[in-house]
Parts: sequence; structure tokens; C-alpha cells
Amino acid sequence: METIVVKNKSVDTLTNKKATISVMDANEAAVYIAYKTSEVCAIYPITPSSTMGEFAEEWSSDHKTNIFGEVPTIVEMQSEAGAAGAIHGALQGGALASTFTCSQGLLLMIPNMYKIAGELTPTVFHIAARALATHALSIFGDHSDVMAVRSTGFAMLFGNNAQEAHDMAMIATAATLKASIPFLNIFDGFRTSHEINEVSLLSDSVIQQMIDDNAVARHRQRSLNPENPFIRGTAQNADVYFQSREACNEYHWKTPAIVQETMQQFEKLTGRSYKLFEYYGHAQADRIIIIMGSGTGAVKEMVDHLNDKGEKTGYLAVHLFRPFSVAHFMQAIPSSIQKIAVLDRCKETGAIGEPLYMDVVNALHAGWNGTIPKVIGGRYGLASKEFNPGMVKAVFEELTKATPKNGFTIGIEDDITHTSL
Repeated sequence: METIVVKNKSVDTLTNKKATISVMDANEAAVYIAYKTSEVCAIYPITPSSTMGEFAEEWSSDHKTNIFGEVPTIVEMQSEAGAAGAIHGALQGGALASTFTCSQGLLLMIPNMYKIAGELTPTVFHIAARALATHALSIFGDHSDVMAVRSTGFAMLFGNNAQEAHDMAMIATAATLKASIPFLNIFDGFRTSHEINEVSLLSDSVIQQMIDDNAVARHRQRSLNPENPFIRGTAQNADVYFQSREACNEYHWKTPAIVQETMQQFEKLTGRSYKLFEYYGHAQADRIIIIMGSGTGAVKEMVDHLNDKGEKTGYLAVHLFRPFSVAHFMQAIPSSIQKIAVLDRCKETGAIGEPLYMDVVNALHAGWNGTIPKVIGGRYGLASKEFNPGMVKAVFEELTKATPKNGFTIGIEDDITHTSL
């Protein structure tokens, strides 16, 4: 059912009725899709993702049905490790399953995540990204948790606000079934998870059109079933393990194109357009910032301000962080850029640079023609530390220097190691 957008309100072109606009936070917006497209949700609520599991449990108790006309089974386990194990089991049985977590809870899921991804099993984990307990516990948002699981083999899709948490949940759910790669649907804890805003909800008709019935059937046919016995999850020795580990490469290589195709299908149905990497700013920008998540709002505000004053700035918002597509990245950024600041919302202690910064440097070396732009990396917003347009201005001003600081921090005064701008 094709839709068009009129004054930011979705209108069904076949019935000429306005789409359902609801006021909700990103947690509810994300779990709305998860519930509609799942048969099993295993949960162990943890702040700030708790309400996703709570909504699912409430709706199941009220006998609300999914798009298949069934009431999903919601089971609360004794830890996040148990929740991930239950999801793994449900997926192996051919069920459509999802879960919700963050922070230490996500870390407890790592062993099962490696198995789920290694066995090429489609699912979506919805993450209200949160700081990890290091020198101290913090319940507030950053990307420490999701960056700690980036090597598991899960695709990682970032949304920047409540509407995008809803839309990316749908895109991830549709793409995972086509790609056979599991997904994380990621949005910032509290700043986005608890952001109450108007959300244009997808109708059951649109959700059904986004789901590929053949992909669902393929997932069910791969279930471990005594009537169709085959072997999976074996132990392997040195003679074959390495070869088998590399055999999954093509699935990951194909995933970015599948996600982009899914985004294009989503646009046809809703009028809302997304890309793997979304550039905003001057067409001939000389300085840009690369960032993921809710911080894009502050960057956009300053880019508009600076460009109105005659400067040439821009920013690149990353939606699909894993698998990182060099080809799509190179298509998205202007060839005019001379300097880039990459902002990570985490700290990788002991590393040369944080994850997004390292990927950007690698991507430029792999795909840039000519002299590679100067790239610096910095950290911002750990544990929901304030990040505002004034701080963005400081980053752009740093890029004007002959030797801008690399490995900087913004938003704090570091009088110990002197990293701050």
C-alpha cells in the first residue's frame, strides 16, 4: 500500500486516510515493530531498555496479535544470558524471535550472539545503547555496549530519534530475513529511548508488505526438526574450521546492498527516505563531521548556522555501521573535503582510535582517489554527557588549524591528560 507524505503526515494513497500518528517514546516505537513481527520474545528488562520488554509482556497479556494473527509468547528469564539462550533456541526451532537489552545485559548475550551470527540466523535485538560499568556504574547512554559486541557478526543499524527507532526496527526486521545476518537496532539510551515525540506508526498492511514471505519460509525450513534432520553447531578441528569461518563472507558482503534495497522499499511504502550513510550540508564542503545516533541533531544545527555565514561545512550520519560498506561510504561524502572529524560516543582504552574513527580512516585508504583528507577522532557524550551546538562549533574550529588535535574530547575539561578542546 503506497503512501505519500503531506506536511510530515503520512497519507494512505488508496484510502486517503491519515496514517496513525501516536505520541510515544523510542522504546515503545521499536517494540511496536518487534511485537508485530515476532512469535517469541525472551526478555530480562534492564534500564533504559526495560519498557520494551514490559510493553511486549503487557500486550501479550492483553492478547494483542502480531501480523500473523497470533499472540506472541513473551518469556522472562533469570538473566540476559538466559534471554539470549532462549532466543537462540527459538530461532533454531524456526520461530521468529527478538529481544531487548543494553549495557551489561548485552555483554551477557555475547556467547549466544556469536552462535546466532555464526549460524546465519535472522533476528533483531533492539538496543537502547548505554554506558558500561568501568571505574563506576552509569545507567545513562553512550555507545560503549554496542561497540563491545561489534565483532560478534551482528549487523548494526543506528537510528537518531524516536521515528527512526521505529523505522529502523522495521528495516532491520525485513533485512535480516533476506540477509540471514542478525541485526542490532540501536538508538541512544534515555536521549532517544525516552524521547517522547510524534511517531507515524506503520500499519499492519505496510509491515506485511515489508516482510518477504519466501524469506520467512526459508527461515522455517532451516529449523532443527526431527522430521528433516541435518547437522549444525558441530565441533571442528584445524582441517576445516578456518575454511568454514570464511564461508560466511558473502552473506556479510551482500548485507549493505540488501539494507539499501530494503530502505528503498520502505520509502515507496511510507515516503520516508533513508540511506546507509546520509550526508547533510554544503555540496562543496571542506570540513565535515562523521557521527552516529542522536548527536546528529546538534551537528545539523551548527552546520546550518555556519553555512548561513558563508562557511562550507557538513556532516555524515552513519546508519549502517556493520557491515561497513566502503562503496556506499565513498558515494556519500563530497570529494571536496579536506578535513574530517570523526566523533565516537565511546572510549576504547589502549587503542590508536575509537571504532568509527578507525573504520573511516580504513575506508578512505581503501576507496579515496587522490590525496586523502586529514582525519581526526574525538570522544563525546559518554554516559549522556551534554553535547550541544557550541561543542560542535569547537570541533569545526579545530579542523581549521594546521595541526588539529587527534584523540580529543569535547564536553569536559580534561585537566589531567589534556585531551579536551
